[in-house]
Amino acid sequence: MRPALALLLLGWLGALVQGGLAHLLPAWAVPDLSLLVTLAAASALEPGWGMLVAAGIGLGVDMVSGPLLGQFAFLRLMELAIARLVAGQLDLRRGLPLTVFAFALVGLDGLAQIGLGRMLLGSFPLQPIELLGLIGRGLVTAPLAPSAAALSRRLRESLDETEARRDMRLDTRRPVLR
Repeated sequence: MRPALALLLLGWLGALVQGGLAHLLPAWAVPDLSLLVTLAAASALEPGWGMLVAAGIGLGVDMVSGPLLGQFAFLRLMELAIARLVAGQLDLRRGLPLTVFAFALVGLDGLAQIGLGRMLLGSFPLQPIELLGLIGRGLVTAPLAPSAAALSRRLRESLDETEARRDMRLDTRRPVLR
């Protein structure tokens, strides 16, 4: 439970930092930190805890960014499911496959946001500059994915509760019959 709580707090912090950077940098230059933490949770946590963390991060992003409530929670859950599915086929613990997958996931996330916006708010024309912005955002976000995964593994190892429970050994003063 502690690793999940730590990743949830890290995801919320990432969403706040991402929102702050959005005021300073162009949209394509802001890495999608909440997506990186969701991707890291997919590899570091059990499926149930990962779903809770992904939904919590998504709701946190919904609160600070202002789309329809639940939009990012839904997207983060779908991205967690995709990451777990792909991790079963590819070794996402290595840097290059994880970087390529993160790049693809950023593009998929942006297209899903556009699709949800069209479905819920009506159709609007898709501009080519938006697609270039997704590519730029993917190029900024993807190289950070191996570091986020390594951080989540270290968090899990340091906060794992199973390691804290050690067998208590009782030393008797009498000889034990075997």
